[in-house]
Amino acid sequence: AKVAVLEAETAVESARSRCATELRSWWTEQSSLYAEIDAPASLFDSLDTALGRIGDDDAATLSETLTEQTTDAVDSLRLRRQQYDRDVAAAEEAIAEHESARAAIESEHDDAPPLSAARQDARSRLTGAPLWRLVRFTDGVDAAAAAGIEAALEAANLLDGWVTVDDALPDVESEQFLVALPAADRPTGKTLADVLEVEQDTGVPDDRVRGLLESIALESLDLCEGPVGVAEDGAYRQGIQRGRHTKSDAEYIGTTARARRRAARITELDSTLEETRATLDETRASADATAALLTRTTAAAQALPRTGSILTALKKVTESAGALRSRSDTATAVGRELDQAIADLSAKEKQLRATASTHRTPHVAREIDSLAAAVRHFEKQGEMVQRCRREHAKEVEHTRESEDRLHEARGNAEEFAEEAAIAEEVLAQQIQRLETLRDTLGAGAEQLDRQLEEAHARIEACKKEQRDARKADKDAGEAIGKAEGAYNTAVQTLRLALTETHADAARLAPYARRDLLELLGVDGGHTWPASSAAWMSAEQLVYRIQNAEGDTPILPPEMDALFHALDGATESVRVSDSARKSTRTALTTALQDFDAQLAVAGQDYRLQWDAPDGVTVVQVQDDEGYSSIGEFAARIASARSDQELLLTESERRILEDALLTGLAQQIHERTVDARELIARMGTEMRERRMSSGNTIGVHWVLADNLDDSAKAISKLLERDTSALGPDELATMRAHFAHQIRTARAAHPERSYPEILASALDYRRWRVFSFTLISGNGNEDRLTVARHSALSGGEQSVSLHLPLFAAAHVMLDSADPHAPRLLALDEAFAGVDDNGRAELLGLSVQFDLDLFMTGFDLWITYGGVPGCAHYDLAHSTAEQSVSATLLVWSDGELLAEHDGTDLAQALGSPLRRRVPTPAEGAFEFA
Repeated sequence: AKVAVLEAETAVESARSRCATELRSWWTEQSSLYAEIDAPASLFDSLDTALGRIGDDDAATLSETLTEQTTDAVDSLRLRRQQYDRDVAAAEEAIAEHESARAAIESEHDDAPPLSAARQDARSRLTGAPLWRLVRFTDGVDAAAAAGIEAALEAANLLDGWVTVDDALPDVESEQFLVALPAADRPTGKTLADVLEVEQDTGVPDDRVRGLLESIALESLDLCEGPVGVAEDGAYRQGIQRGRHTKSDAEYIGTTARARRRAARITELDSTLEETRATLDETRASADATAALLTRTTAAAQALPRTGSILTALKKVTESAGALRSRSDTATAVGRELDQAIADLSAKEKQLRATASTHRTPHVAREIDSLAAAVRHFEKQGEMVQRCRREHAKEVEHTRESEDRLHEARGNAEEFAEEAAIAEEVLAQQIQRLETLRDTLGAGAEQLDRQLEEAHARIEACKKEQRDARKADKDAGEAIGKAEGAYNTAVQTLRLALTETHADAARLAPYARRDLLELLGVDGGHTWPASSAAWMSAEQLVYRIQNAEGDTPILPPEMDALFHALDGATESVRVSDSARKSTRTALTTALQDFDAQLAVAGQDYRLQWDAPDGVTVVQVQDDEGYSSIGEFAARIASARSDQELLLTESERRILEDALLTGLAQQIHERTVDARELIARMGTEMRERRMSSGNTIGVHWVLADNLDDSAKAISKLLERDTSALGPDELATMRAHFAHQIRTARAAHPERSYPEILASALDYRRWRVFSFTLISGNGNEDRLTVARHSALSGGEQSVSLHLPLFAAAHVMLDSADPHAPRLLALDEAFAGVDDNGRAELLGLSVQFDLDLFMTGFDLWITYGGVPGCAHYDLAHSTAEQSVSATLLVWSDGELLAEHDGTDLAQALGSPLRRRVPTPAEGAFEFA
């Protein structure tokens, strides 16, 4: 044991040296990476210091130290990566919009002029076309004049005006139509008809379009005739409106102009797309570089040297030291036992020598050992002979059976050979006879073959007709049988329905009681049939219904009237089976509670309830016999008021002072204990921080819903009762008296002990308040909004950290060797892998032994020293569940099904033994 302690201490030093070497190698490989992400220059010194403190109670692990030192740099990388992702998404969205616009332009869906404010209705249901689609410039018009004319028409809202097929204008809310002027009002000079010609096959009559063109003058505005006119320089006049608009080229009038406009817009969009794609490539490259840095940082953190070997070696030192103490004590005790055994052996040897001398057997001991060895050898040889005999008998029996089967097979083979020879001879004879007949008959043989084929065909047709006839007969018989069966079933169903109706109606008998009808609000005198003669049997009703003897009443008139009255009274009631069961359970529970309260009263009250007819009847037995609950409650209320008069005001004050003094002391002590417990929880939680450097604080503060009086009483109860004077007791008495009166007024059905328990429940006076403590020590209240703004991992840690801290503080009162067990059902559901690793790291820091269940829960993290996984597989066919054991130990996953001896790998002492089942017994796996 001393050697084991020395070896364990040497192993600790070796593990520390090995981890230090691995840490230096790790830093040599990763120093450039952390310099690139602007990590603190003292990172390696912090890690080296943390490595030297591994094994201390409050020492941080290498992962925690690395996370604490690099949190700001990693957060900066993450923010940069998120910004790049947003820029990439914006660039992709812009590219999609530009490509969609380009596709629309290429497919000639973007030719129309901009939408006018005076036109908002859809034109899909209108007949006709806009003006710019109906005309084109003549060949002699130059580009500048065409651009000026189109600009003037567009500025005057004439270019996109709608030209209908006929004179009737559609009834729409927001649209602009073009109607030609009467021929007498048209200008006599130059018009648009001189420079524009009508497009063919547009669906609008040419004369309507030409009339519109002739209604618009094309001259200088000073010489323009008529109400509407345009000029080649872009000027226009429309009634009292005058203006001018220019553009470089015509864009809408004429196929060539529209194609030129589309080409120009496509060129502009292509240039924009090229610039946006270049920006997207640069942003993606930056995002990939940042993501690579994050990945390398994560990989570097995961590649940190594992300190599990140091902890294991330290644990081995502790175990070896304990074993040394135990074995030292054992060696002392065994030494004493050895001395006693040597003395006993000497006495036995003297006795043996005396006996040997008496019987003249000087070598008796040696001969006895040889005899015993020979006996054991003989027994082993005998068992071997018996086993060989059994195996020989089995082989002889197997040989005999094989010879019998061989003999039988040979006989069958000879018989089959004889039958085959006879069949071949018969076949040859038949073939010879067939050839002879064919040679004799000649052409007649072919005629006979055809007649035989025709006869076979007629036979098959007759057989088919016969089968069809038999099938029709069978179907008819089945139909008759089904009809008779349906009739008998209907009669039986009717008989059963009538019987069940009578049985169900008979269950309404208890509801004919007058007091119950009044409770249900049923008016009128309803009675139950006086005798059974008023009921017709089910057989009589079936007979009358079969013979159609008028309207056959199924129930007696009294029963029918009662049923309709009850149905009307309960028409608005909708009760499901679950509600009925819960109501019945609630009633039974309430009666049981009432019975228990009566028993506690010590007045020999007895509660009795029964429901023989489906209606629960409750009675209470006291000195005056059985009475209903209402009568009993009235008597108890009267007796209570009489008893209250017997207690004077001074006696009540003395009683309440004594009661309040004792209760105040109890509340004070429990409040102090609770504060100490929560303070310890807060201290433990502050020492454990999340990967972001934040942690959670816990406080026990007064509830916000307390009034001023309750807050003052809470302050008084924080003091010891010896420091309370008459004024403080009077204040407490007045407060609690008010609380009791209020509670009794709000809940008159509650007993006095229940009201006292509610009024003196100090746990409702305070609430838990959680705070978020940042890395620099700032403490802010953790509200719901603040909690939702945290990352998913921080949200999970903030929920589990108080639980782990509470379990850690509560389990500290147990024996140091006791398991610190905490069970979690569906553990860490919805938490990602990083969050699980951090939560399990917290459980290791709190020294908790977790018992967890989960659908996909594998605890294979470097921060967990060991974990046993039992993977359960359920077989529905075999009605069994099998368990596969996998063990995570010091960064290695061991499994029995891989050929690993878990007992040997984990250093088990092999004290567990599996007994061999006796013959005829069951063996459970």
